[in-house]
Amino acid sequence: MSAHSYDYDSSYDPPAPFLPVAIDGYDPEKPPIIVPAFADSGADGTMLPQDILQAVGAEYEDTVQLRGIAGGIQRLDRYTVGIHIESETVHAVSAVATAAGSEALIGRDVLNHLVVTMNGPAGVIEVQVE
Repeated sequence: MSAHSYDYDSSYDPPAPFLPVAIDGYDPEKPPIIVPAFADSGADGTMLPQDILQAVGAEYEDTVQLRGIAGGIQRLDRYTVGIHIESETVHAVSAVATAAGSEALIGRDVLNHLVVTMNGPAGVIEVQVE
C-alpha cells in the first residue's frame, strides 16, 4: 500500500480536508473531470455541482427528497458517477446534484471504500491505496 497526503484547505476556518477526485460520468465521449472535493465523514452521501455532472455526461437516476442538517427538505436530482481517488475507484455512486459552481462533497458512501486518515493537528488528509 502507498499513502497520498494532501494539505487541508486553510481558506476555511477551521481548515478543511479536501481531496482531488476525478468524476467519471461513464460517457465514452466525455473524459472525467478532476475537482477538489470536501471529504465530509459526517455526510451520508456525495454531492456534486450540476455543471460538473453535465460536463461528464452523468446519467440521471431519479429525484429524491433530502433533509438537511437544519431540518429543511429539498427535492434534488441524483446521477450515477464513478469517483476516482488516486488509483482507487468507487463505481456507481449516486451523487446528488447541487447548484452549479458549488463545491464537491464526498460523503461516507465513497469514504467508506477507502482508508482515509484526517490528521487535523497536522492539517493533512491521507488516503492509502493499493
